[in-house]
Amino acid sequence: MSTVHLEDVRVTKDGSELLHGIDLHVRDRERVAILGPSGSGKSTLLRAVAGLEEVSAGQVLLGDRDVTRLPTRDREVSMVSQSGSLMRHLDVEGNVAFPLTVRKVEQEERRRRVDAEARAFSLSGLLRRKPRTLSAGEQQEVALARSLVRRGGVLLLDEPFSKADAPRRADLVRELIRIQEGYGVTLLIATNDQRVAMSVAERCAVLHRGRIAQLGPPTALFATPETTFVATFLGSPPMNLVPGRIERIAGRARLRAGPITVPALGPRLSRLVDSACTVGIRPGDLERASGQQLVTVEEVVTRTAFLGSEVEVALSVDEDTELVAVIDRPAPQVGELLRLTVAPERIHVFAPDGQALSHGV
Repeated sequence: MSTVHLEDVRVTKDGSELLHGIDLHVRDRERVAILGPSGSGKSTLLRAVAGLEEVSAGQVLLGDRDVTRLPTRDREVSMVSQSGSLMRHLDVEGNVAFPLTVRKVEQEERRRRVDAEARAFSLSGLLRRKPRTLSAGEQQEVALARSLVRRGGVLLLDEPFSKADAPRRADLVRELIRIQEGYGVTLLIATNDQRVAMSVAERCAVLHRGRIAQLGPPTALFATPETTFVATFLGSPPMNLVPGRIERIAGRARLRAGPITVPALGPRLSRLVDSACTVGIRPGDLERASGQQLVTVEEVVTRTAFLGSEVEVALSVDEDTELVAVIDRPAPQVGELLRLTVAPERIHVFAPDGQALSHGV
């Protein structure tokens, strides 16, 4: 059974702690994305699982085995880094076949598996070429094929599609999922590309400064972010965050944040009268107002951007804050007064420390 279990894993390098007590359980044959910005510890986490980074505290378990102190060769893992790390003296066929050659897999079976991966990644016409004659994207695909040819076990991918263009990236994501499900591989993929993470993963672990900020299905992370970091890291454009305050007017609790006023609050937020907060609204949840709505925003348009069937619009809240909306065409004019609305259940409220207080008011 190819499960991965990290228990309070810490990694320290040159006196700095890069991972701060990571707890993560990946089920057999599950796809989990390690998602975060550069420097958040994604590669370090994968390297700790692979045995390429020394764990200073905690445990790494693969299946029922504690592999914390075992070398990479004694772990049932395969890793693809951003560079691909191909063997320059071998051609594509030799590179893809290498894990099978080391394990002394019979020649006929080896050839069958290599041919299957070559077809999957469109490498059949490149099998006699050396890595130096390949593009960066092709080298990454060879590295992917080499890692999957073993079948089973744990596959660790560190930004595996970073050198592929957008159309090819989408093809590779689909092919990876098909092969992963067919071979029964447990997959951890580290990426800062949320589109890749949300396309590939059944669950995402959002990493921030060496800690897991939130773990869960991609849809849950997007809909109910637990912190302002997760709220703004996921989504493009990112979630609007506007400083606000919960106050009492004429005996009723209301929420005000810049041009946003919510005149009626539920019991949980009503208990926080006289408290500062941050209001979060996703750009796609704002829409043109027509008639009477509970929550409206009316401000001057400062910029627009054409997105195809939609338009990105920015409204100036103050000199430091703007409110971004993604609305249907036609595009409003810069300088035009635009009235928008948002459903109360789409408004997120965060405490001053960035922790979520409520999803919906």
